Amino acid sequence: MNDNLYKVLKNFSEATDLNIYVFSNSRKLIGKFTTPLAPVFPEVLLKKLDKRNDDLSLLLIKNRSSTGKIKYQDLSIIGWNANFTISNNSNYDRLAPLLGWDKFIQTMRCLYFMIFGRWPNISKETKKLDIGDNLYSLSTKKASYKGYLVENELMDIVSKGNIKLYNKYFRNFVINGNIGEFGHNKLRNEKDLAIAATTLYTRAAIKGGLAASEAYGLSDKIINQIEEDVIISNYFEYSRAIGEIFINRVYRVKRNNITPLVYKAQEYIYENLVNIKSVKEIAESLGASLSYLQHLFKKDTKVSLIKFINQEKLNLAKHELIFSEKKIEDIANDVGFNSFSVFSRTFKKIEKITPLQYRKKLK
Repeated sequence: MNDNLYKVLKNFSEATDLNIYVFSNSRKLIGKFTTPLAPVFPEVLLKKLDKRNDDLSLLLIKNRSSTGKIKYQDLSIIGWNANFTISNNSNYDRLAPLLGWDKFIQTMRCLYFMIFGRWPNISKETKKLDIGDNLYSLSTKKASYKGYLVENELMDIVSKGNIKLYNKYFRNFVINGNIGEFGHNKLRNEKDLAIAATTLYTRAAIKGGLAASEAYGLSDKIINQIEEDVIISNYFEYSRAIGEIFINRVYRVKRNNITPLVYKAQEYIYENLVNIKSVKEIAESLGASLSYLQHLFKKDTKVSLIKFINQEKLNLAKHELIFSEKKIEDIANDVGFNSFSVFSRTFKKIEKITPLQYRKKLK
């Protein structure tokens, strides 16, 4: 995939929330631009699309989701409409169940034009497939302490207002979280779960600095919308999108409440955490003197710059200690410590126990 095509697909996916997959002639996945919880593209759909030779091949699936293929040189570019995010007149984003068929066609036509600079020829025939594509189902499993930990981890990230970290860890929440069941009616159960998730997001947002009145006002609007929805085709994506609403509010608050230089330093740390070797490189990247940055950071956040970095690295390490089988020495290296001894000493200083004791206690 060349650089220009990569940029077109990446920007288009981010602008429209359309899941885009790129396959070779041998049906090998070589790239994807998708929402965090997008599933593996079903091979059965890929085979069906390969049988069609239009400039833009389109399929409508029985539950009204849709997919389309654009042929580019030796590649197949697949757009899959499973779920997407829209804006409504209440001035916040929410997850809509499905993009309408006509709008999906227009979205794919625009993608085709961006790639080729001309509009595609499309067959008048609409191929409808009678196959199920329920991508996720809520499973009832016993609540566990690990589920409690992953829930706390996710809410802590919401309070930081960092959307990239949130999307990174949300999949782990889906796998390990305590997702329960309120009743036997599927839609009612999913609405109750979404309302429960909204309550948690509200508390996390207040912890992150969002005014309680604004947080609860937003919560009321979202819960009212949840009650009005007549279909929730993918509960996990639905819940993730609600979390994004709160994170975006926290993000704006944090930007307004701390000095721009300190905010930029935090963003640099989040983006480059495991590769940071010294605080000096942060100051240099921001064009500020180290002493001034350290003074301002401590003044705004109440913790030193180096302690903030170490705490974030340890948060990542704690996640790996609980949710992976990696050796502790490998975890120390993965999260950016120069040596295992420095990692172990720093961990014990902040957490009051060794990494091994932490793993045995919480895993």
